[in-house]
Amino acid sequence: MADLVLLPGVNNTAETFHAVIAALPANIRGLALDCPPLESVEAIADALLPGLPARFYLGGFSFGGYVALAMLERAPERVLGIAMIASASFADPPEQRPAREAAIAAAQRGEHLKLVAGQGAVVMHPKAAADAALVELRMKLAADYGAQRLIAHARAMMARPDRTTLLAHSGKPVLLAAAREDRVVPPASMQKMADAAPHAVFETIAESGHLLPLEQPALLAASLARWIGAAEGRNS
Repeated sequence: MADLVLLPGVNNTAETFHAVIAALPANIRGLALDCPPLESVEAIADALLPGLPARFYLGGFSFGGYVALAMLERAPERVLGIAMIASASFADPPEQRPAREAAIAAAQRGEHLKLVAGQGAVVMHPKAAADAALVELRMKLAADYGAQRLIAHARAMMARPDRTTLLAHSGKPVLLAAAREDRVVPPASMQKMADAAPHAVFETIAESGHLLPLEQPALLAASLARWIGAAEGRNS
């Protein structure tokens, strides 16, 4: 039995991965976690690691990928492989800072959910954005996640370092799962990570915007299962 730890993105909770976990084969045990409201990815990694299995595969969606890399850096002997799901190993670009600060200010004014609602067309594929049940779930996740967590995680995103070299030279199996219509972390950006880590498996999943675990959970689960299966085969 392989353990797969899954970390959600901003405005997402562990529930983001429920459909992904349900679609995993019986030989993979999925464990989705919430990221606590701490202001650095390193602090979040330190808070989560003590409660995790002795050795595990690790998948991080968007912000969760930044935390996953910090976990890999801190406990490489425990991480069997790392999957970056619509995520990046790069530091936050300076031009992103005004948007981060604006999000913090909106959350502090009590406009967190208004901010999330206004981003729907950017973060979702048109088909997903037209799915009322999926939109309702997205807003539920954001409400459960909360404004204070957004404030903390926005600060953590701005402070994160570049860990591309760590990803490329960790010696671990790496999966880079991109969403074809992602406007937040475009496939071209993830291709740069693949170029830096030639051993990585790079896959693009069709008909999905940035919210890949919500929009295409079965396809993402299949990608994760193939990757873990190949890694387990090499280790057997």
